[in-house]
Parts: sequence; C-alpha cells; structure tokens
Amino acid sequence: MSTRQTNPSSPFVKEMALAYGSALHRFLIKRLRAGEEADDIAQEVYLRLLRLQRADLIRQPLAYVYFLASQIVGQHRLRAAQHPLVNDLDMLDHAADAESYARRDEIPDQEHIQRELKRVLGRLSSVHRTVILLRKRDGFSIPEIAERLQLSPSKVRRYLVEANARIEELLRQQGR
Repeated sequence: MSTRQTNPSSPFVKEMALAYGSALHRFLIKRLRAGEEADDIAQEVYLRLLRLQRADLIRQPLAYVYFLASQIVGQHRLRAAQHPLVNDLDMLDHAADAESYARRDEIPDQEHIQRELKRVLGRLSSVHRTVILLRKRDGFSIPEIAERLQLSPSKVRRYLVEANARIEELLRQQGR
C-alpha cells in the first residue's frame, strides 16, 4: 500500500489542461510580453487548481481559469513594478568608453580612431546617431535630449541602448 495521498482535483486539472490549455495560453500571451512568462503563469494556474478541495463547486470552468489567470497576471505585474528591470546607462557609457579598455599610451593612432568612429556612426540611423552624439559628445542628460528631440525619456533610453548595441555589433563585425 502506498502512503501517498492523491489529490481529488488531479483528474479535474488534467481535464482543464486538455480542454482549455491552448485557450489559456493565448489569453496569457495577449496580456504578457513573453511566452516564458505565459508558460510560468499557466503552470501557476494549474497549481492553484490542484490545491482546490472541491472542484465540483466550479460551475464555469473556463471562466474560473481566466479568473485565476487574471489574478496571477495582476500579482506578476505588481511584483514587476516593485522590482523594475533598469537599463544601466552608466554601465553602457563605461563599456563604450575607449579609455576603459586601454590606457592613453596604448591607444593607437587618433586619426584611425576618428575615421573608424565616423564609419560606425555613418552606419547608424539618423535618430540613433543624433541621440548617441548628444549624449556622448555633447554631454546632454536623457531629459535634455528628450526635450530637444521632442521624445519621451524612455524612448531616448531605448534609442541609446539600441545605438550602443549596434555600435558594438559593427565593431565586432570589423574585428572578424
């Protein structure tokens, strides 16, 4: 004899997963950015269904699944708002700064660097080039750039991250 207790909700959860799994996944994808998050939240929905003591009391299973999913998405968003993912622009500035990689006496010919910089900047889109020059060359803050270009600060941050990534990609390609 096994001492393992079976949950009376297990067959109910299997039935719910088979019947409504794809609908639940589509429901979650529409409300979240990433498929991984949708998978995690769907799993949490099934775990909560497993904890039910009286699954027979649920009259509208699909509505209940959506209700649970909505609650979990709300909790997920609250947690995300309390611990936002922040782009560390200071780190990006440091990474893009040539002096962080080499001392001045190790830096090769300044004319070569200027030519290379012009080439890389020329391959950026005009908005990326403008944002990166205003930040790096002219020393403007993100709010100042946003005001000057009539963009939101978050858009300026995004353009800076994209420009730094593109510059890194172009330099990596050149190093092949």
